[in-house]
Amino acid sequence: MARMKRMKETRKSYAIIGEGITEFFYFDGLREREKEILKKCNITLKPDKPKHPDYSDILTKARSLLAKEYDVVFCLVDMDYINADITRKQAYMKEKATCVKKYRDSIYFIESNPAFEFWLLLHFIFTDRQFRNCNEVIMELKKEGRLENYEKSVEYFSKSNLYFQLRDKLGIAMSNARGLPMDLSNHHVPYSNVFEAFDKLGLNPLFIPEQ
Repeated sequence: MARMKRMKETRKSYAIIGEGITEFFYFDGLREREKEILKKCNITLKPDKPKHPDYSDILTKARSLLAKEYDVVFCLVDMDYINADITRKQAYMKEKATCVKKYRDSIYFIESNPAFEFWLLLHFIFTDRQFRNCNEVIMELKKEGRLENYEKSVEYFSKSNLYFQLRDKLGIAMSNARGLPMDLSNHHVPYSNVFEAFDKLGLNPLFIPEQ
């Protein structure tokens, strides 16, 4: 009872910033589908996206949201673009280290290599296959029995609640993602730590099947 009272007294606001429309529509679908759960847990969730799909713009947006009204900001980053250029990657790693130190417990980096679509694929299979880019992941994602009609377009996402389509497989995705090494020194290794956003939101236990 005391725990529930504390939860009601403390409302935390979270913003989630992704590079593109996939991340925005996925987490907007989560916000809509789980609004009652979020309300009970006193969580305000705001999916957002920067003007330009670049990690520096994401971080600028994150700092702005923290300065205004949000307690925590998740920055969703696709690593394929960053890994494609060694100078760009070094700059990203430096800025990331600075942010983690300065905004500890306020800004979290949620990375997917090569792209967010790899997180979607983990809802269906466990794989450590090397993908050169997002398009290769999408080809795998569209195979029979998965998201066969998937398109990275506003039209597709507007008609299909991406999060709701995958909701019953979320526990599988989280388990698969945890089973992959997050090797930042090897850009060929696929990974996604999107599950950490669910952990921080406290939604994780709701989707893991009882043993």
